[in-house]
Amino acid sequence: MDGGWIQAGEWRERARALQGEGWSLQGYCGVDRLGLGGPRFEVVAQLLNRDAKERRIVHVAAEGDPPTIPSIVDVWPTANWMEREAFDMFGIVFEGHPSLTRILMPDEWEGHPLRKDYGVGKIPIDFRPQPLLQIDSPGQSPETGEAARKVDHLGQATTEAGA
Repeated sequence: MDGGWIQAGEWRERARALQGEGWSLQGYCGVDRLGLGGPRFEVVAQLLNRDAKERRIVHVAAEGDPPTIPSIVDVWPTANWMEREAFDMFGIVFEGHPSLTRILMPDEWEGHPLRKDYGVGKIPIDFRPQPLLQIDSPGQSPETGEAARKVDHLGQATTEAGA
């Protein structure tokens, strides 16, 4: 069942009502809707009511610059890390969050990597060749015949051929 759109100003009160009805927060993530019309940013809450055996998805518009909605950590404590991730990756600010800091990117990182207008390839990646793996233990030869001569019927390495 789709719970529809909720405006940011109504979210905390609506979340408390949902929690009182037996709904629990299962997932909570940010979304960049660039080019889709409507609000650019939203937060999607996936809710579960075990007693009623129902699921509900709620979309909360995060408008403004920076995009902002109220925190629901006081309603569902599991939202803590999920709000921090949406803040870090999308720049969505959760008003009233107890510790809204970066969780995945370094503190000095500029920008929000999951925004659709974030530049791709900003950081050069230095690929380094790995050293050649030397195999010289019994039973570890890259040559099938060589490995078979030094392993017994249980697959254990031996020093005698054919043991």
